[in-house]
Amino acid sequence: MAANEIFVLGVAHREAGVEIRELLQGSGAFTAEALFRFQTAGVLDEALLISTCNRLEVVGTTRDVKAARERIEERMCFFSGLEPEELLPTVHFYTGEEAVEYLFRVASGLDSRVVGETQILGQVKEAFREAMVFRTAGLMINHLFHKSFHTAKRIRTETGVASGRVSVASAAIASCQEALGGADMASMSALVVGAGEMSSLLASHLHTHGVRQLTILSRSLGRAQALASRFGAEVRTIPQLGEALLESDLIFTAAGGGARVLIKDEIAPIHAKREGRPWWIFDLGVPRNVEGAVGELEAVTLKNVDAFSAEAEQSLERRRSEALRADVIIREEVSKFKEWTSSLATQPTIKDLTYLAEKARRVELQRTVSRNDFSEKEIQSLDAMTRALVRRLLHHPLMFTKSCHRHWRAEFNLGMVRRIFGLD
Repeated sequence: MAANEIFVLGVAHREAGVEIRELLQGSGAFTAEALFRFQTAGVLDEALLISTCNRLEVVGTTRDVKAARERIEERMCFFSGLEPEELLPTVHFYTGEEAVEYLFRVASGLDSRVVGETQILGQVKEAFREAMVFRTAGLMINHLFHKSFHTAKRIRTETGVASGRVSVASAAIASCQEALGGADMASMSALVVGAGEMSSLLASHLHTHGVRQLTILSRSLGRAQALASRFGAEVRTIPQLGEALLESDLIFTAAGGGARVLIKDEIAPIHAKREGRPWWIFDLGVPRNVEGAVGELEAVTLKNVDAFSAEAEQSLERRRSEALRADVIIREEVSKFKEWTSSLATQPTIKDLTYLAEKARRVELQRTVSRNDFSEKEIQSLDAMTRALVRRLLHHPLMFTKSCHRHWRAEFNLGMVRRIFGLD
């Protein structure tokens, strides 16, 4: 019978655009329940789903990789409404060692948009917890994911792959903290103009820092509401800009399309109403969303994207360099996992040999005890002595059996052990 093989199949940011990822994630093509049904139908032996904004991937084990791949891809096309020629070129598929290496890289943040980001590890752990709840993870998935967590920890502690600020958004937040000069962000109100990816990152950082009030302002009410719901933020639209500015201390602009959102002459009256309360404005738009003259207003600190990008790029370059060191750790851990999976082939023989010896020991011990008038203490001594004897006699056969998987004639050697001891 064919052995179970590990595979990873799905879409991620490198190959699939956001439109395809959104279609799949919103279609219900894959859920933990769906994988459970695949498992009960015999398509998969074990399965786990990783679903984030940047990826939707099935990690599984099966005895028929070709059939499993076909069934999963059919489901993806059916639920997304995409034709195979539209969807399948964006789908990646890894098996065996390649799948293990890929998963270790994902968990370690090496396959993320931002190299070394740590959020993905929490998402992978959550995926594993969900698989445990639905009981779709067995021995192989369990060991694979614990090894991925261990690998991610090694990379985080032994390399600098997660050091420094590598996104413009995180650099902007750091710049904001420096500009505040020790003032507490938790006592301030923040406004994020825009509802795209950059705005999402900004909102996440501001939420983490516990700002008193967070407001999302965008031309698109739907996108603003979707983003605001994730962080318990208020929502404003462009006609409400003046009201939002009046209430906000920290202002971050990341509006697309090169729109000028803040113009000095237009916002000066609003600034006057604040009666000397300062504004800290951080413009992440390219082209800029804030007119340079806004910085001339009293009690206004204005910084644009150029102030953040240089630091982010330097940090990203350092992370890329450290990622080369991380690759060495990945290879080491993949090798260890391969050693473990190879050793699984010896387990049935080890179990059978141990059972055979223990069964013979018990039979002979019972026979000897039944023919003699031994005390309880003597029986205990005999039991201990026979156990020790069996362990001593089995030591070399078991050591040989455990090492069989390392030999090129592994199957022949295991067969020889089974024939010598009559295990079949």
